[in-house]
Amino acid sequence: MIANFLFAIFFKTPDWILRTITLQKSKQYLGQRLDLKSQLLIGIIEKYLPDLDDYESFRKARNDTILNFSSDPTQSVGYEDKKIAVKQKNLEIRDYVPADIQTNKIMLYFHGGGYVIGSIDSHHGWVKYLSSALSMRIISLNYRLAPENRFPSALEDANDTFEWIKSKFNVPDSDIIVCGDSAGGHLAASLSTYRMINNLPMPDMQFLIYPMIDPKCDSDSQKAFADGLLLNSLDVSKFWSLFQNLSEDNQNPCFNLTLHTNNSPHPKTLLLTAGFDPLTDEGEAYAKRLNEEGTKITQLHYPNLFHAFVNFTKIPACKLASDDLIQEMKAFL
Repeated sequence: MIANFLFAIFFKTPDWILRTITLQKSKQYLGQRLDLKSQLLIGIIEKYLPDLDDYESFRKARNDTILNFSSDPTQSVGYEDKKIAVKQKNLEIRDYVPADIQTNKIMLYFHGGGYVIGSIDSHHGWVKYLSSALSMRIISLNYRLAPENRFPSALEDANDTFEWIKSKFNVPDSDIIVCGDSAGGHLAASLSTYRMINNLPMPDMQFLIYPMIDPKCDSDSQKAFADGLLLNSLDVSKFWSLFQNLSEDNQNPCFNLTLHTNNSPHPKTLLLTAGFDPLTDEGEAYAKRLNEEGTKITQLHYPNLFHAFVNFTKIPACKLASDDLIQEMKAFL
């Protein structure tokens, strides 16, 4: 495809040439400077995405794209789509199995998309790359989306799949890692919280990649990124409103992760934030809270990158950061 060929050239072009051609100045925020290739690619993508108010068209536009911005996996990874029957419903998963598995642990991955868009397909390139780099089996879940299925539908799907993994592969809770990006990060933390407050065994660890945390959407970073950069504060507010089922959800610690559960610590946590992301401040606040409650937590911050960067590892800066994240994950294992 011509577009993929042109993007391949773009990714390899030195920044100084791109800056000369486009006359673009990098966006800055609190002394952080957005990676130039990321900024230019975001500008291109945003021109072709429909308004999020029409979320069905947004889903279709995202699903119809054949552009792949993820790097090739470091080893062969087989994958298979499966339907699993749990509690009178059929859930769709994608099972990733690298050629050289080096751990008995299994990761349950939740894709991002504000609980409204996204799928196992939208995150296929990243999850395949992650499975290859970790040499780990990953189960990616197509949980039910809002607004057709509001809170706690996705949480129910996540917990049911967690239990299915234990039964199917005969592994203890301590051999399961939950991981997700954006809404998927919220879902991973929500699942850990749900299991904790219901006195159920928790996953061994949780990897939270620029997670949604706070439905109030009133942080400084939310205010700073009111427009642009793939995800803006208006989008985040829309996602929360489409996801929320009842006003009482705001008092539910599985929905509103800012609430204290008085049950600590959480699973060992690796949490990532990006410099140009409306979710940065709430992620940092959540990391601080978990630390104060006694959870073993490491926070990584990538100041020159944006929300969703793990899906863009063909951009050199995104790949560098994603590979660094993976090395931190390996240190946790």
